[in-house]
Amino acid sequence: MLNDISLKEAFELVLKNITPTTLTKTISLNQALGEFLAEDIIAKRDAPAFSNSAMDGFGFKHSNSKKLKIIKTIYAGDKFEDFELNEDECVRIMTGAKVPKNVNTIIPIEKCLKVTDKYIEIPEIKKGANVRVKGEEIKKGEILIQKGEEITPETIALLASQGIYFVKVFIKPKIAILSSGNELKEPWEKANDDEIYNVNSHAIKALLQNKGFNAEIIGIIPDNFEKTVEFINSLKNYNVIITSGGISFGDADFIFKAFKQNGLKELFHGIKLKPGRPTMVGFMKKTLVFAMPGNPISSYLNTFFLAIPALRKLSGANKYYYNFVYAKNKNEFKLNPKKAHTALGVLKYGEWEVINNYKYGSSMLSALAKANSLIVVDEGKEKIKEDLVKIIPFNTDFVKKGMFFN
Repeated sequence: MLNDISLKEAFELVLKNITPTTLTKTISLNQALGEFLAEDIIAKRDAPAFSNSAMDGFGFKHSNSKKLKIIKTIYAGDKFEDFELNEDECVRIMTGAKVPKNVNTIIPIEKCLKVTDKYIEIPEIKKGANVRVKGEEIKKGEILIQKGEEITPETIALLASQGIYFVKVFIKPKIAILSSGNELKEPWEKANDDEIYNVNSHAIKALLQNKGFNAEIIGIIPDNFEKTVEFINSLKNYNVIITSGGISFGDADFIFKAFKQNGLKELFHGIKLKPGRPTMVGFMKKTLVFAMPGNPISSYLNTFFLAIPALRKLSGANKYYYNFVYAKNKNEFKLNPKKAHTALGVLKYGEWEVINNYKYGSSMLSALAKANSLIVVDEGKEKIKEDLVKIIPFNTDFVKKGMFFN
């Protein structure tokens, strides 16, 4: 029978037993989106690289002088031999242009009291205004981005600004996805009334892809023990295997026994969870195995909740706990206090509403399609009241540590 553990224990047990990869590759910025850095990135230059103007205006050495003679015009990109200004002098200067050595203040054109071709008159202005000082944002030699950080469009912009085009990243795991059941048909096949389509493999693949992981759909395991053992044995070259179905103890549920026959050592087999109790996680030598339930919502949510954080840690990410937001629960709903719960809902304008008052089955995909978030509730609670609760949006980011249980 299933040996159930708590959801919180299952989550922490999986992460505790993951050893991050040490395998790396070097790639260009154009290939790097979504990868995890395998080393700290050190700033190669100051930012700004030179002191420059933040405005179109006039640059001068801050003093008591209020009438300044214009001696030069400087445009962005102009190269010139550096020079100093007297206290009664200024330069006309454009946004992004390098400032001369003792120019420490810039006044925008529109704030001048008077402007002619030869001089300007200015009011009081704060010393240092509108000058971007060399190195004020980033100092050469400091850590720009830490090892394990995920490369985003924003970090690509930062790397490009430093003239960094090649980066060393961790190699992500090779992942196999498969489902179990003679009743399954692929979406491109014709299914009879007593057959169902292979939802789980395609949903899990899409979820993984959305979270930055590539995976191969290997196929459907037949409901035959010997063939299942042979099938699983052929997958040992994968770093991760994710299955769905066949993990309970019915007469045709061969997955667990077949994995055991191939040397699997389970971390747990069964979670006190609704939906998604029949879930198993373990290792087949160095291959991480997730055996998910057959019901589509259970399979999807357990992959989201358990597998994605584990895959991030395995891939060298330094952030793998789901971030959450607080929102007001719109409608009170009841729970079974003997189990933990992952309930689907809609987060909108700071309020969260559970789908169909939490009265949907674990095979009802319309509930999943309507939702944009979920709530994770630890066992021991009989209801969720109209109060602030922790919500995990499906598109949330990740943090180094955090607990999102309610």
